[in-house]
Amino acid sequence: MPFLQPSHRSALLFALCIACGPWHGLAAAEPAFPSKPIRVIVAFGPGSGGDNLARLLGQYLQPELDTPVVIENKVGALGQIATTALARATPDGYTLGMGSSSTHSTAPFLTRNLPYDPVRDFTAVGGLNNYTFVLLVNASAPDRDVPGLVARLRAKGSAFYGYGNASGRVGGAHFRRVAEFAATEVAYKSSPEALTDLAAGRVDFLFTDWGSARPFVESGRLRALGVMANARSPILPELPAVGERYPGFDFDNWGGLLAPAGTPAAVVATLNTALLRVLGKPEVRQRMAAMGLEVRPGSPAELAALVQAQQRAWGAAIQAAGLQPE
Repeated sequence: MPFLQPSHRSALLFALCIACGPWHGLAAAEPAFPSKPIRVIVAFGPGSGGDNLARLLGQYLQPELDTPVVIENKVGALGQIATTALARATPDGYTLGMGSSSTHSTAPFLTRNLPYDPVRDFTAVGGLNNYTFVLLVNASAPDRDVPGLVARLRAKGSAFYGYGNASGRVGGAHFRRVAEFAATEVAYKSSPEALTDLAAGRVDFLFTDWGSARPFVESGRLRALGVMANARSPILPELPAVGERYPGFDFDNWGGLLAPAGTPAAVVATLNTALLRVLGKPEVRQRMAAMGLEVRPGSPAELAALVQAQQRAWGAAIQAAGLQPE
């Protein structure tokens, strides 16, 4: 090798360091999370409780994470289209989804060959809320309370109830069983469509979340008779619980933020920290209450445990109601 002057040797060593030293490693390092927009997949249509909540969270998560948060509705198959898309997304924290009792607690018992596993295919990010579901009738119906509705349905003999999500379907079937009347279920793509048909008099009653139902009730098109629970809701304390007269509504309409299985723990921790800060804001809690949402923040571990426990609770109710997977 020819002799190099000291200045030439320094230049050569510097070039070698650039090629293989720490500068090379820094150039290839992954940017800190998050460094691009985050997508939140929603299983139900615009105007539904899940959609309203997702848009509220996106508004407040965006400044917390310092990145855009985009809401994407994937409607159909009682939430399975959106939930399958979430399960198959890249597990990097940039695709999240709004999990619920409809998509994760009831789906295994109502669907043959479910294209995702509600437990294994997802990483829990954090608890969000409990949806307040209400029993609704047309405002022109004579019913003023739940026993009055049951008496009318028994006399009618051939009633119909609608549903736009799996939780509403199970609520209707369970109510039919414990109150002992005959009724046929009618499926809708999403809650707003079911509510529109109830307001038009095409079905006799339905259960759905208060966030979806509130505009119909406040406009005088529908009447709320009770909440789908064994005890009264702190969100609508003036409404009796259906379970006060017809017990057995001991399953929760929960909501939580989920990511695909395999999402790194550090990314989940960043997301959960931001989520807890958002859910702790008084204005967020007030707006959620107005939507009929009881705020229930939680850690990833707490949400994961809730998903498993509620799957058992809803499964028992579904089997007792005689609903078969389709």
